[in-house]
Amino acid sequence: MKKAGKIVGSIFASLGILVCLFTLAASAKLQHMKENPDIEAQSQIHSNESEMDEVLASLDLDESDVSNKELNFKKTMTHSWVGALLFGIILLCVLLNVPKDSFFTPLVAVVAAGGGAIFCGVGFAFLFVMALIGSLLVSVANLK
Repeated sequence: MKKAGKIVGSIFASLGILVCLFTLAASAKLQHMKENPDIEAQSQIHSNESEMDEVLASLDLDESDVSNKELNFKKTMTHSWVGALLFGIILLCVLLNVPKDSFFTPLVAVVAAGGGAIFCGVGFAFLFVMALIGSLLVSVANLK
């Protein structure tokens, strides 16, 4: 049971790190492209903005979404950084063998996975829950 927990926990923690880093890089790249568009991309952005203005006008929505977009960018960046950090902690704690305190390290992984599932929300929740299951398996195996 301990080996199965280590395998499940480490696989999903590793996948979580990759997903968080990919999300971080993609959102940073999109934000950079939004702030510094080249001429070709700028014309495409203007055409997309005019289309969006027409859609907003037809839906009777206002332009207060600009602050929400900036807030969403910061939220995405924060969740990606925290998620990558928590997945790293989970990976380290699941794979670490400490003979003296064999229950403490999987407990830290369980707390990190639970906290990550709550804080990072829907985007990373599946990976955190699967890492939580692996961490719980290691914890239960270490109780014996």
